[in-house]
Amino acid sequence: MQLADEDTLRLNVLATTALAIRIDEKTMCVEALTEHQTHRIELKPTGHPDRYLRAVRENLSVLALGTPGGYPVFIRRWTRTGALETERLAGLLRLGEAEAVVAVAASPNLDDELARRAWWCLPTAEVARLMLSHPDVANGSIGPELSQFLLDHLPFEDTSRSIIDTVKLLLCSRLLNEEESGRLRARAENHVACMVGFLSAGPNYLCATQAASRFDTESGNDALMEQLLQHAGSPQGQTFLRCAQQALEKAIDMDTVVDTLNALGDYGKPLRGETVLPRSAQDLLQIVESLTNSSGTALDSDEVAANQSAKNPDRQSALITLSLCGEPLVAPFFAKSDAVGSLMRKKLEPVLEPVFAALETLMKQN
Repeated sequence: MQLADEDTLRLNVLATTALAIRIDEKTMCVEALTEHQTHRIELKPTGHPDRYLRAVRENLSVLALGTPGGYPVFIRRWTRTGALETERLAGLLRLGEAEAVVAVAASPNLDDELARRAWWCLPTAEVARLMLSHPDVANGSIGPELSQFLLDHLPFEDTSRSIIDTVKLLLCSRLLNEEESGRLRARAENHVACMVGFLSAGPNYLCATQAASRFDTESGNDALMEQLLQHAGSPQGQTFLRCAQQALEKAIDMDTVVDTLNALGDYGKPLRGETVLPRSAQDLLQIVESLTNSSGTALDSDEVAANQSAKNPDRQSALITLSLCGEPLVAPFFAKSDAVGSLMRKKLEPVLEPVFAALETLMKQN
């Protein structure tokens, strides 16, 4: 379809100065972001609106990228992994195509300025999450705005996946103040997906900052098992374990189960080394027995720490059990079942029994 001569001329002028372009399909308007202001033109369709908009995007594609045909939205899944070429990211923001904006947001080469333009083009929760996952963006000028948007939008999220990812990003970006973190923490007490977001972020975020020291297993590796045992018995560790237990007891779908298990596995990850994660409760118990028997001073090269750890064999085995948790443990179940809610939890009981037993052991008083 041919564009009206007036629209062709105005689009050509608009594209020469535009940093980003978006299209309002309802009002049939094209808006452009420039260095100092925004410009808006009303289209004069000469045919069916959908076909006319397609022609507009094809025209913008030629002007921005030098290629006809518009943005290839059929490669949506690929571009959202960040696998798109990044040489012409700025040009993608001048196509007036939502999927092109998402591709830019997912690019590993995204910077603060491109993020600002992408946010002007498509201010959605998905784009905010993609961009806030970039440290340069989170620490840049647009970071606080993205964080505030996600925090305000959180009550309207309706899937566990989006809630978990949003909460984890908000916490790890460190852009929330104490009051906002407190409100988010209070919400997590009654919302399992929100709680799993806290667990995914790590033990450091479940307690008020001033009430707990930061958990770090990278330091003190000469006494790794003893360090983990001490943390598991600390108020911060007990809170983490209690919340993980509650999350599994109240899990509502696959995402809440898998992400909780992944969080537990990350908690004790240094203990498992290169061990392949088990895919059944039986495999889990066998690997735990093997690692417990062979661990000895391997995890605590410091002799004093090794002797101290040896006094708690049950707790040591429980920590190793948690370190082996992860998606593979429940993958065979979810490959054959789409159960959710209480039915899912009931069917998962045999698989998760060793995990619950380990949590109970670690939450007992020393």
